[in-house]
Amino acid sequence: MIKINKGQAPVELIDAGLALTNDMKSSFDKYSAQYQNADIVFNFTSAYKSKAVKDALRRVQFIKCCFTEAKFVRDDAHVEHFRPKGRIDEWPNGDTIYPGYYWLAYEWSNLFLCKSTTNSSNKRNFFPLETHSKRNKSHHDTYVEVALLIDPSMDEPRDHITFKGDEPVALTTKGKTTIELLQLRNPDLEEARRTKMGYLSGLRSAIDLLLFSGMDLNDPQLTDLIGLLKYAVRPEAEFSSMAIDYLSGWPHL
Repeated sequence: MIKINKGQAPVELIDAGLALTNDMKSSFDKYSAQYQNADIVFNFTSAYKSKAVKDALRRVQFIKCCFTEAKFVRDDAHVEHFRPKGRIDEWPNGDTIYPGYYWLAYEWSNLFLCKSTTNSSNKRNFFPLETHSKRNKSHHDTYVEVALLIDPSMDEPRDHITFKGDEPVALTTKGKTTIELLQLRNPDLEEARRTKMGYLSGLRSAIDLLLFSGMDLNDPQLTDLIGLLKYAVRPEAEFSSMAIDYLSGWPHL
């Protein structure tokens, strides 16, 4: 995972979201018991996943999944609510809490772009907190929640997860929960990261061999090859956090 700098929300989201959120707040205040018992539920419009929102998220996320760092290629990109909007399921097993964070359904800071499988099969409606942390259950609550998932726009993901080769390794409890809940070691991701690691390893070995054989470091052919590895550690590159850890200490970047 990489840190995502969200910037300003699309104007379209701000305009639509404010009115829709105010309507939901008023409705909750009138029928709070019914919402908490799931006798009635909120209906959300598509304003949070409009073209403007998706385009803005693609831009700030470098066309990568916010959690896996995989590029969106032949895969539907889902707009993910970091804090679930409709309901919250206790992870890994437990009760379902109604309603969800309805007041954040159109909040820019709560929206990310995510691989469809990661969103639908793994993240779902989970949002675990540390055991001592109180959960905000309505727009009136102001608890400071201590989440057990990495928020890519608020946290520095590399403080919580590092890579040994192509394997993500937790540095903290938050990192461990994020890896397990999002299944960042699933076979599809592992294969994709192994393929990328093979490319990085082969390229680095070729450069080292050419230098050992006497090629000048400023030779255009060599600088072109080194340029490929310099790109691999940039935030727009797929699995860049893995590349950063693999190439850490290599003297030619």
